[in-house]
Amino acid sequence: MGVSRHSGPVYGAKATLWSFGGVAVSGASTTLQSRVVVPAYETWFITELFVSCSSNSSLAQVTLKVKGTSTSVSYPGPGPDPQFPTGNPGTVAVVTGPTSTAGFNQVTPATVTPGEFEGYGAPANSSVRLVSSGTMGVALMMVSGYRRYLDSTRVNG
Repeated sequence: MGVSRHSGPVYGAKATLWSFGGVAVSGASTTLQSRVVVPAYETWFITELFVSCSSNSSLAQVTLKVKGTSTSVSYPGPGPDPQFPTGNPGTVAVVTGPTSTAGFNQVTPATVTPGEFEGYGAPANSSVRLVSSGTMGVALMMVSGYRRYLDSTRVNG
């Protein structure tokens, strides 16, 4: 079981929260590769961003961002998550590939949310995005961390 300092326990082992890959990544400027919305009944504590690619033809960069707020009407309970009263926009982690043409595998730890022991808090209903610049061969991107369930009455399945 993971532990976050002020928000109670986060349940389960550290795991892959979301992954994206098997595609060639290219774009001279910032390009959205993939995005996912954190379920309304969870808060994610993102701990790492892993990027693997087969080749790297230019200085490539992958950025993991969280955008949005927990003040959505569909947020469970009476009002917004008290830990994120005004949302939590920001950059979580950045992986920058080498300048050589060789492929690479790189893990970058996430920025830690103030008051937490580990992880960047992504509140319920926020958008988590993988954004890239530069050109890479076939790439795989994985986001790891912990889930904290907010609503014990959520429907499974």
